[in-house]
Amino acid sequence: MDVPALPDTSSDGTGAASPRIHRLGAVRSTQDEASALLRAGDAPPFAVTATRQTSGRGRLGRAFASPDGTSLALTFAHRTSLGPARRAWFPLAAGLAVVAALERAVPAAAGEQRIGLKWPNDLHTADGRKLGGILVEARCGEDLLLGIGLNLRGPVLGEDGEPVPGAAWLRGEAGLRPDAGPAEDRGLREALEEALVAALGEELAALESAQGDGDAAGTRGRYTMTCLTLGRTVRVDPLGEASAGADIDPALRGTVLDVDEHGRLVLDRADGEGRVAVDVGDVRHLRPAAS
Repeated sequence: MDVPALPDTSSDGTGAASPRIHRLGAVRSTQDEASALLRAGDAPPFAVTATRQTSGRGRLGRAFASPDGTSLALTFAHRTSLGPARRAWFPLAAGLAVVAALERAVPAAAGEQRIGLKWPNDLHTADGRKLGGILVEARCGEDLLLGIGLNLRGPVLGEDGEPVPGAAWLRGEAGLRPDAGPAEDRGLREALEEALVAALGEELAALESAQGDGDAAGTRGRYTMTCLTLGRTVRVDPLGEASAGADIDPALRGTVLDVDEHGRLVLDRADGEGRVAVDVGDVRHLRPAAS
């Protein structure tokens, strides 16, 4: 995986303890549990994990299925010194941290499917299947909750018991990595949780030190090396519902040229209107001939 690693600061001689991981069973969501810990006075950084979420949620308010024992749900609580205007790279850095953690815990062998990021931070395979997602929420101004969901074992089934179209998973039939058997899933889960906490701490510390500057922190360079959206033909749908009776399709279509210094997606518009920077939206990768 062509992602340059951050320096490992887990044993830097400062004596700082690793963030605590609260390992739970079934919960509504790890975001809710972490929020409750913050209200109770727990100081970040810390992490909350669960073997099952009954009301897990992802980006854009979408539900995220977390069947018992087959997925990983983790929320990392981070207290930032940066104001909202300097936090644009935090969601993208969270995606980078997950890619790095996967490579540490379950490294890809030659010929195995690459895992990268669909802008801004969905975990995807090179052939377009979704392995996981990330949700970043602010609490009380200075606290951020970075929620991560990953499919550990498949096939991934929906509430109707049918396979979820376009899903990817790490282990099981057609999994992305060799299957050591269900008995080894607990070890994989714990190794991934620890790798995620370490990688998130490293990525966020780099941004804090650089005052949120993605170039100075090296975040932008690392991100562009693992972003699967660069160079693709895409459709970007705006958030929210379209106006009733609208005759004009509000979506943008074009070829992705870059991710700019603010973490925005830079498109060469298909309608010939030139370049546009997109900071929010639902991105769909298209085949070049798609409309």
